[in-house]
Amino acid sequence: MRSPFDPAWKQGQSREIVTEWDLVTEPNRQGTVSASAVAFYIADETALPLWRAPSGVFVRGGPKPIDASLTVVVPPDFRVLAPGKPLKSGAAGNLIAHRFKIQPGEDFLPYIVAGRYLEQTTRTPQGEVNFWTLQPFDAQQAQPAAARLASSMRAYTDFFGPASKSGTAVRIVEAPGSLSADFGAPGDVGGGSFPGGVLLDGRAFAQDLASESILELAEYELARTWFGSRTRPSPEAEILMGRGARLFGLVIAAEGRSPDERHRMIALLLDRYEESRRVAADRKLLEPPVEYSRAERISTGYRAALFFVALEDFCGRDNLRAAFHEIVRARGGEEVDNDDLRAAVETASQRDLAEMFRTWLNRPGIPDDFRARYSNSPGTRGGN
Repeated sequence: MRSPFDPAWKQGQSREIVTEWDLVTEPNRQGTVSASAVAFYIADETALPLWRAPSGVFVRGGPKPIDASLTVVVPPDFRVLAPGKPLKSGAAGNLIAHRFKIQPGEDFLPYIVAGRYLEQTTRTPQGEVNFWTLQPFDAQQAQPAAARLASSMRAYTDFFGPASKSGTAVRIVEAPGSLSADFGAPGDVGGGSFPGGVLLDGRAFAQDLASESILELAEYELARTWFGSRTRPSPEAEILMGRGARLFGLVIAAEGRSPDERHRMIALLLDRYEESRRVAADRKLLEPPVEYSRAERISTGYRAALFFVALEDFCGRDNLRAAFHEIVRARGGEEVDNDDLRAAVETASQRDLAEMFRTWLNRPGIPDDFRARYSNSPGTRGGN
């Protein structure tokens, strides 16, 4: 929805714009906006207004204001996460108003995670990981999960580039209700994300947070910090620069553990691709997936991840890394598409990628030479 200003907003004129949203208490709510009696979150980049300059040849400006303020009013016993610099909080009747100053050029778009959470901080050699749970959480589960996810976050920052100038801490938060997953069976533990953090439904904490399937889910959602929050895939590149780039993050995280883990993860993604296309054939990577079935989005998403592996093999790790750094730096806070990707990788590698992009992005299936390179690795099967 696009809303014009009437009367026109004149240059130099000061205006106050107020938007109000009612969050309905539904503990089993699915999606990136949800609320319950004890917690709520707004973790969707489209949930709050985006500013657009008027149409015209000489128009300047874009979706980023110079600065913005965010006030979150909650009960006194709620913890609050939001972007920007925390300002002094104050009383608002029987509630507390938490205020944040946001510089959209440096900080993430507004998001909020709040609730009656218990906080547990786990220290690892790669950094701290904060767990926010609605019930006491077993510290024995926290340590191995924290070590893995802190390592993955460091690998992402190294390969994709800094997501923000202020750095990004790792936070794992229990969502107030069930969540669906982009991949896996409909009844599997689901997740969501906010910049630098993961939302997991309560089943993840009640089961084994350190299990491979839940750790991979968390790594996939952490990669959304770069491909969903810092940059936003354009509609036609949603699978390529969204699902595909985030799944490729699993390869980067695995490589941070060992070269053998990288090869294992690639073979595992290839194995899952083959299994998923038995349910539904994959489709083009460069068209809006709104009319794709869930099964088609899954099979096509796996192929998109494998495309990034092939791109790394063809152009070299350092060149792909440099290209991602440039994309995140230059397109931060904006939409990104396949043309941005191709231009950045061709500049870094000095190679013509026209034929490779045509082969992978427009034709279903995996090239035979790629399948031969990665399909015969032993011990590749794992959790969903």
